[in-house]
Amino acid sequence: MYNKFVYDSVTDRIALHKAEAQKPERERRHDIFYFLCEARDPVTNEPAYDERELRAEANLLIIAGSDTTAVSLSGIFFYLTGNPQKCDKLTQEILATFDSVDDIVYGPTLLSCTYLKACIDEGMRLTPSGPCELPREVLSGGLIVMGDYYPPGTIVGTVPWANSRNRDVYGDAEVFRPERWIADDASGKEEVARIRYGFHPFSSGPGSCVGQKVAMAEMMIIVARTLYCLQVRRAPGSTLGCAQPGKDQFDLVDAYISLRKGPEVQFRRRK
Repeated sequence: MYNKFVYDSVTDRIALHKAEAQKPERERRHDIFYFLCEARDPVTNEPAYDERELRAEANLLIIAGSDTTAVSLSGIFFYLTGNPQKCDKLTQEILATFDSVDDIVYGPTLLSCTYLKACIDEGMRLTPSGPCELPREVLSGGLIVMGDYYPPGTIVGTVPWANSRNRDVYGDAEVFRPERWIADDASGKEEVARIRYGFHPFSSGPGSCVGQKVAMAEMMIIVARTLYCLQVRRAPGSTLGCAQPGKDQFDLVDAYISLRKGPEVQFRRRK
């Protein structure tokens, strides 16, 4: 069913792209698929993707942008509902910035919401969508890590779950504290730069997530619109998603991407 959904969706989108070819640019649908279709090889100027490759790219974008983003949003709302004061602070920023929910679109105003971005970063730190190591092969010349030499061909990796809870880097590593990502003075800028140096929720280098900007846009819009329209709280007495009783840590299961249960939250329309 999934493969058929992808195939039929791409077929329809290719047909639309061809049908709009003669329209002015401002009237064409400028989604991700448009730019894939319009991409050109810089040497030959031929289309960068044939139809088979377009279907493969569509499949990748659907998978990469669904479960991973959902896991991150689950973690963000888990920690926000477990920290009502911080949730209220974020809500006030959103209500003070926008006059209506329709104004909450991706752009400079949304990107100016410093605390919103900090809450999302902190939620992703504590809820890595890929908790295990992403394998990398050591290239020619070898690699020295913490004084140990690894020869070419060795498979190495770092574990996001462990990195995000490194007390030597974050101090109160298990505490949901969005303020750690906001620099308020010169020393603060150095500290934020220090912790951000090792923070790679979308991986880094050639293997970094191709859809990371789309994912960030989705999460910023979803969190902002939700809190603009709705009051949210953890369901009274619910421990669904808690790693252990009395410890407000979101429980994840490593299955290459993170699996989770919860959180159980309640929403009420804001008056």
